[in-house]
Amino acid sequence: IRLEAMQISSGLIGLNAAMPALGWLILTPFLPKLHHYFSSKTLMFGFLAFAILGLLGFASSHNFALWLVFRLLFGGGLGMFFRVVEYWLNTETRCENRGQVIGIYSVCFLVGIVIGSLLQPEFGIEGIRSFVLIGLSIIVGGSLLMLISLDTPINRSSSPSLNALWKVTTLAPLAMAGVITYGLFEDVPAYLLSIYTLKVGLGENIAAYTLSAFAIGNLILAIPLGIISDKIGRAPVMVSCAVIGLLGSFIIPLLLGNTALYLIFLAFWGGFIGGLYATSLAFIGDRFSDNDLISANAIFGTVYAVAALLGPIGNGMAMQFWEPHGLMVSCAIVFNGFLFFALFHRQKGGLDAASKNH
Repeated sequence: IRLEAMQISSGLIGLNAAMPALGWLILTPFLPKLHHYFSSKTLMFGFLAFAILGLLGFASSHNFALWLVFRLLFGGGLGMFFRVVEYWLNTETRCENRGQVIGIYSVCFLVGIVIGSLLQPEFGIEGIRSFVLIGLSIIVGGSLLMLISLDTPINRSSSPSLNALWKVTTLAPLAMAGVITYGLFEDVPAYLLSIYTLKVGLGENIAAYTLSAFAIGNLILAIPLGIISDKIGRAPVMVSCAVIGLLGSFIIPLLLGNTALYLIFLAFWGGFIGGLYATSLAFIGDRFSDNDLISANAIFGTVYAVAALLGPIGNGMAMQFWEPHGLMVSCAIVFNGFLFFALFHRQKGGLDAASKNH
């Protein structure tokens, strides 16, 4: 919202939104080595330190070029923090309850998003108050980590190789397709949906609340979708989430005349789309363990980073080319692509196998 107020174009805002993914892309391949030399807790603190550095940069500069660097540090550090958390979760859960536990993790994550995005309009877009609030939340979160044991011993493992990539792609192709889809979409609720809302004339406050609506939907549906995926399999849940994602891309522009209905539907839409990522993550945990899980998690994160790097640029340019509804067209293409892959995978027998053997 601040970049929009600085009259930065949608395409450049998309480029800014891609910077965290560039950080993930640079660092994720080194995670297996880092896991050997450092405990999970140490890695978490290190990545939070990167985020704090980026945050200090935001508060001290209004230069767009520098904001790209600060965005790389801030978003990259937080993204890597969550890669470590998600690896630890997969190692500590069983196939029978993994979807539910990851759903609970998603709820905790989303509580923070809801609180932060609801407070943002109260703090406004000027000054450093919002940055101070974010910094304090990171410090509080880091302090809580000191009370938790996360130092699971990990065997030595090399960085992910082409053979490991082939193994992950072969054993969990639908999970890889799911994370690519969510990576391409990831910037939409976090950044571009608020810009879309501004451009259709709904105002700054409603623009800020779009992320809250999206997060609340995830908050409500994360655990139920996780439990359902534990019961019936990951694949049917993933396909259902993508279908809702596709339909929502066409429905959202029709609801712009009714603010309440618009926000309610965003919550419904967001809840199912968030389920696509959580279920893909659980899928990886189902398929791999021990050192294979370390490499699979790193590959999962790297593929996600590539998609999340390309998504903001493509989505931002789509919105700039056809302002603003090009964003919804871009979303429809992304979810349609996943559904075509799932249909192809089903024809080969892989979807049914994935459902039965999750």
